[in-house]
Amino acid sequence: MSSSISALADISDTSAGGKAYGLARLVSMGLPVPPAFVLRDASADEFPQELEQCYLDLGKAAVAVRSSALGEDGQDASFAGQYDTVLNVTGTQQLRDAVSQCVASASHERARSYQREHTGGGTVTMNVVVQAMVDARVAGVVFTADPVSARRDLLVIDAVAGLGEALVSGEATPDHYGVNDSGSIVRRQLSGAAPLLSDREIAAIAEQARAAAKHEGHPLDLEWAIDQDGTLYWLQARPITTLPADLNAFDTVLPRPDDVLTISNVSEMMPGAVCPLTGSFTGWGIDYGLQHMQVAVGARPAIEKDWQVTAWAYGHLFLNMTGNVVMSAAVLGSSVEQAAQSLCGRLVPELKPFPPKPLPQRVLNTVKLLRYCLRAPRVVDNFGRELERFVIEEKQDSAAMWAELAGKSAFFDHAMAVHIQSSALSGFLCSIVENMVSGRSNDSTGEEQAEAVRLLAGASGVESAVMLEELDRLVDRIVAHPEVRASFQRAAVADALAWLANTPGIAADYAAFMRDHGHRGYRELCMRDPAWSDDPAPLIQSMQAAVHARLVTGGHTQLHAQAIDWSSLSRGLRWVLPRAHNAIRRREHTKSQLVDVGHRFKRGFRRLGELLQDEGALPEADLVNFFSTEELPGFVAAPNEAAVARAVARREALDYQQRLEFPEISVGMPTPLEVRSIDTSAGVLHGRPASRGTVEGLARVAHTLGEAAALQPGEILITPITDIGWTPYFSLIGGLVTDLGSVVSHGAVIAREYGLPCVVNSRDGTRFFRTGDRVRLDGDRGTVERL
Repeated sequence: MSSSISALADISDTSAGGKAYGLARLVSMGLPVPPAFVLRDASADEFPQELEQCYLDLGKAAVAVRSSALGEDGQDASFAGQYDTVLNVTGTQQLRDAVSQCVASASHERARSYQREHTGGGTVTMNVVVQAMVDARVAGVVFTADPVSARRDLLVIDAVAGLGEALVSGEATPDHYGVNDSGSIVRRQLSGAAPLLSDREIAAIAEQARAAAKHEGHPLDLEWAIDQDGTLYWLQARPITTLPADLNAFDTVLPRPDDVLTISNVSEMMPGAVCPLTGSFTGWGIDYGLQHMQVAVGARPAIEKDWQVTAWAYGHLFLNMTGNVVMSAAVLGSSVEQAAQSLCGRLVPELKPFPPKPLPQRVLNTVKLLRYCLRAPRVVDNFGRELERFVIEEKQDSAAMWAELAGKSAFFDHAMAVHIQSSALSGFLCSIVENMVSGRSNDSTGEEQAEAVRLLAGASGVESAVMLEELDRLVDRIVAHPEVRASFQRAAVADALAWLANTPGIAADYAAFMRDHGHRGYRELCMRDPAWSDDPAPLIQSMQAAVHARLVTGGHTQLHAQAIDWSSLSRGLRWVLPRAHNAIRRREHTKSQLVDVGHRFKRGFRRLGELLQDEGALPEADLVNFFSTEELPGFVAAPNEAAVARAVARREALDYQQRLEFPEISVGMPTPLEVRSIDTSAGVLHGRPASRGTVEGLARVAHTLGEAAALQPGEILITPITDIGWTPYFSLIGGLVTDLGSVVSHGAVIAREYGLPCVVNSRDGTRFFRTGDRVRLDGDRGTVERL
């Protein structure tokens, strides 16, 4: 086929190549594009007769000659940099030479290799765009979705002085700007003393680029230039080919646009981002349980199907504090200050109260609240009997397995409601203890908070502490074995597990521990993360670290509970404190029961995934976790490749979501934190005291259990939050600091059991300190100081 020439206005599909089609689409939107034409099926040695006239029609100015091969700048592959571009071409002969160079570049080895990897190879049809050059003052690229974080609400611009080719080639360091979806400039990283773009120019680039992306229906990567007169031109447009699924695909809608959300509290139960199955199953279960409490006390007329008390954004779960404080308007003696202290361990000025209900209604609701709390022991006892009878049967085909799971999913919501009712009584009595210690309502000092914590830590028989005692005894038995170093402490995890399960004396203790606590683990209510019984590797790894610490130091931190001098307490405290201890025990017991129910469901969902894989509906069983509970019935009934592709893209998106961090408090839907500097000049960080005592030592900053595996004896662990999966490391550390949490958080409770100094809700501990810093942790004052 001989070469021909088309105007951009005549191109209506990708037959002229992705680059030409992208420019044609920009022209059709009315965006400013330098004049250009396209050589279709270009040849290195034969040129259309009208080539010279088309070139002259561009105004005798210098032109850019760019490849526009079939498949280039498409949805599946960008071919960025694979083919040649020639700039500042003048005259007919230079134009012909430039076209020949572009055509020849399709045969270069780098391009052929890329073709084989992304398209399977084959003959390339090369089209060429000839476009008038812009006398650029500044040029660059704009991505309507951030290709690094995969955030589609964040547009990013890179700009260099002069032509944009210096940016593409890497010869120049660009200014970098970020613009959020409301048009605010949230990122400004300059390469020189002065910005290359004004705020007005940034806004114009962002507005026009987003309009183009909206028109095309997908995120775009666009090249632009601003000439010496300040006119913005668009030079290229292509789809962003490297994005995973939309990080906000499952964002819930807030009941009110200015609701106040927190990452605290719920992040202890479910730290980090969650897969769609966990969000739709566990996330909704939390919302159901909290709504159930509000309905029981008259604060809400009925449970609504739309999320009211929790939220889901960027794959992360949040607690809707505004949705929680409807209680404060419905009962006597409750306030937004109390709710903030309970949920975040501090006052939250952004949280505003609802107008109070009429006094008679609040009196009646207060009676309902007391009855709700006081009935918790009986409800918990009844639930224990229900749990004994609860079974999820293993079916032999996916349809039957889904029917089994769907038919029994309400039991998980019920378990959540029971745990929340148990927790409500515990929180109610613990607040009374703190108020009695301080003599004031919700206005205690750090020292008074620490004293209340000490009294509450006197509860014995708490399930989490019992687990610690059993684990400590097991580790002691392992340390005493003559083969411990070679067969366990230094062994690979799989070999250490085999030795543990087959060594007389130790094997029985390990089996007993797993029988009682095997349903526990890291991110316990995540449907994707296995419990210790299904994947003991994290537990074994932490036990190896604990054994190593005992062998190095000759001992370990012992479980510790300071005796309470009951005679020194007031009559009121002597009455309420034992009841608070009972409530704490009950709360920990229902937490374990809830995790047990969740463990049974995660095994059921895993079975569903395996059946779908066996039936050929899924290539991997793990992909079942990337469907929501609303999507699963349709997919099980009629599997399709498009749904599988979405699940694969969502799994890729989860890795991006896990990297996002959020402020403790958000007004409206949360926005991920930008990387920010922390002022460390004072050297002291303040948090909430959670376990008394002072300790000095080296810091170990660990965001994950994998990083925690490097802990050395006596180090002070600084981490965003802990859950039960971190428990084995507590006999190893010298103290604990968490970014989030309260005095009843997992880390605080276990730190008190071991007598470890602990500060929670430090907010920035993992940013303020680095591994290897020498620090002083003061659990009485709630401070952490770099020495």
